[in-house]
Amino acid sequence: MCKVELLMLVRLRGVIGFFVLMICLPAGAGNQVAYLPGPSENRLHVLHSLSDGTVLAGGQASDLEWVPTGVPVRQLQNANIDSSSPGAVAFVAHLSQDLSAVLSVTHFPPGSVRSVDRIRSTERPGEHTGSLFISGRRDQNGWQRTGYFIARLNGNFVDAMPTGLTWSYEVKAEPRRAGGRNGESAYKTIQPWDVNASGEVYFGSGSEYDWDWAMIEKLDASGQRTTVEHWPVHWIVNGGECYSPASECAGEVGRSGIVLKAGRRGSLRSRTQAEFDRRKSDGNGRIDRPGTFPDDYFFSGPCGQSSCPAGPGHTGYRTSDKPTQRLGGIAVDRASGAVAIGYSTQSRLPGGNPDFEPAIVVFDADGQLRWWNRLYEETNANSSPDQYVDALEIDHVHARVVVLARAHGNNVINFWRGNEVDASPGARGFQNRFTGTNGNIHLSWLGAFDLASGALAAATYIAEYPNSTGGLGGPHPDPKLAHWPDPNQGWPNLNTTRCRNHIALGSDGSIGVVCTGRRPITTDNAHQPMLTFDQGHSKWSDFARVYTPDLSGMRYSTLLTNGWDGTSAGDPNAVALTALLIDQTEIRVAGFQSMTENVSPVPTVNAPPWMSSGPNLPGTGILAILSTEPVEPPEYLFRDRFRAR
Repeated sequence: MCKVELLMLVRLRGVIGFFVLMICLPAGAGNQVAYLPGPSENRLHVLHSLSDGTVLAGGQASDLEWVPTGVPVRQLQNANIDSSSPGAVAFVAHLSQDLSAVLSVTHFPPGSVRSVDRIRSTERPGEHTGSLFISGRRDQNGWQRTGYFIARLNGNFVDAMPTGLTWSYEVKAEPRRAGGRNGESAYKTIQPWDVNASGEVYFGSGSEYDWDWAMIEKLDASGQRTTVEHWPVHWIVNGGECYSPASECAGEVGRSGIVLKAGRRGSLRSRTQAEFDRRKSDGNGRIDRPGTFPDDYFFSGPCGQSSCPAGPGHTGYRTSDKPTQRLGGIAVDRASGAVAIGYSTQSRLPGGNPDFEPAIVVFDADGQLRWWNRLYEETNANSSPDQYVDALEIDHVHARVVVLARAHGNNVINFWRGNEVDASPGARGFQNRFTGTNGNIHLSWLGAFDLASGALAAATYIAEYPNSTGGLGGPHPDPKLAHWPDPNQGWPNLNTTRCRNHIALGSDGSIGVVCTGRRPITTDNAHQPMLTFDQGHSKWSDFARVYTPDLSGMRYSTLLTNGWDGTSAGDPNAVALTALLIDQTEIRVAGFQSMTENVSPVPTVNAPPWMSSGPNLPGTGILAILSTEPVEPPEYLFRDRFRAR
C-alpha cells in the first residue's frame, strides 16, 4: 500500500525523497486516511463516540451527493431555527466504529443552519449514551440575528434514530462593533456551552472585547431560560434586577446569569469589602492572593449596592474601554453538576499598554463559587503577554478541569510551569516553559486542576519549533522521540502554535489536541512525521497529539497535512484538523482541506469503499484512524541529527 501511494504522489509532485520519509516510516498497518467523496464541497467539524462503539461526525456540505446509495437519509422535521445559509446542508453522519461504513445521515433542511459544530451528551464517560445535544452556526443577512443554535435531538442513535428536535434555542452572537461587523464573534465560532447529567444546558452569548453585551445563562431540560440560586444576577419577570440569592429576591425571578462585562453589577466581582479584601489560594502554593472573584483584579473596591468603583486594581491593572469578555469554554461535571468556565478580559497595564488577562472559575451546581485560578502567579509585577482561555474539558477519570490556553508574547510571568507544581514537587511537563527570544508569537498551554480544590496538578506548553533554531539541547530520553531534542534542555527559539478550541480525553485521562505549528515534534510511529532540522525545510502543518495524563510525556503525535518536498517552505497549509477521539490503541481525527490547483493532497491510505483517496475541489472533509501503538524505529533515527546549526 505504501508503494502504491508513493508512486501516485511522485507523479503528482515529481519528488521522491521526502515522500519516502512522509509515508514509509513504520506506522500502524491498519491506518486509514481518506477524503469524503466528491463532487460536494464538505467539511467535518466534530466527532462524538457513542456507547455502542459507533461514531457521529458533524459538519456541513454543499449537498448530500456524497452519501453512499442505500444509506438512510433523514431530514429533521421540526428544525425551525432562524437561519438562512444558502448552499449549506448541516448534517450528522452516523459511522461504524472503524469508519468503514456510513450507517445513516441526519440533516437539517438545506439552506437553513450552516453547520453542526459541537455534539455533547448527558452520560458520564463509559456509561450508556444519554440524551444528545448539538450546536451549529446560524446565518442571517442582518448582523443582529446571527449567532449559533443549541438543540436536543429526539433520538441518540443507540436507542432510537433522531427524526427531529425535542427543542432548540437560538443564541445571539453578533460580530463585534468595536472591530467592525466583518467576520464572526468568537461566541459564534467557539460556541461555548455544555450540558449536565439532567439535560440542563449552560451557554455563553454576545460579542467579545466590545461595548455591547456578553453573558452566561442556563437552560432547563425543556430548553427554557432558568435560574441558578447563587449566580451574580437575576432578572425579575416584571422588570428589574436582583443581586441576592434568587430565593431572596423580591418578585418572581425569570432567569439568572453571569454578566461578562467587567465592572458591571452581575459580573464576577466582589460585592462587599470583606469579599474584596479576602486572601485566597492561587492553586499553586500562594495563599495570599487578594480578591474573592477574578474581576476584583481590575478595580479599587467591591461593586456593592451603594457604589461600584472603577480601577485600577491592586497591581495597577484596569479594564479597557471594551469591557465585554471572551468566553473560551464551558465544561460541566456530569457527576457533581459543577460548572467550569474560562474567559479573558481586555485590560490595560499601568503604563497604558493593552493586555488580555485569563481566568478559570468553578461553581457548584447551585452557583456557589468553589475556586478560581489566574493560570499564573499574581505578583506586583504584572504579566504582560496577552493570555486567553481557548477550551475547557472535565476529566472524569481524575476529577480534574483540563484547560487549553494561549499566550501572545514572551515574559517571565507567564502560565504555570510544568516543573513548578506545588502539589507535585517532582512533576515535569513535556515542555515546562517557553524558551528563546521570539516575542511576537502565540504559544499554547495545557493545564489540569483538581476539580474540588483548584490545585494545579500538571502543566505543559504546546510550543513548536520554527524552521530553524539554535540553542537545542540533548536527545529526548523517550525512545519514540529520540530523533528530537528534549524541549526542556537548551534554550531554542519557538514559533507560533495555535490549537483548535477542542480538548480530547482518553479513558485513562490522556489529553489530546489538534493544533497548527511550523515544525511540530512527532513520534516515530507517526502516520506523517515532521522532518527534523537536518532533513529539510518544515512547513506550517496541522497535527494531532496525545499527551500522557500527567502531561509529562507524549503518547503520540503526527502531522496530517498536505505534502511538500522538503527543499522549501512548500505549499500553504490547506488542512484544518477540527476534532479528535482517543481510544486505547488508536485515535480518530476529522477535519477538512481547502483545495486549489497548486495545493497538494494529504497522503491517504486504506480508503474505505465509501470514501476517496483524493480530494475534490474546492474543499473536502478528511477522516482518519491512526494507530498509536509503538513501533521499532529505524536505527538512523537515533543518530545525532538535530544539533544546532
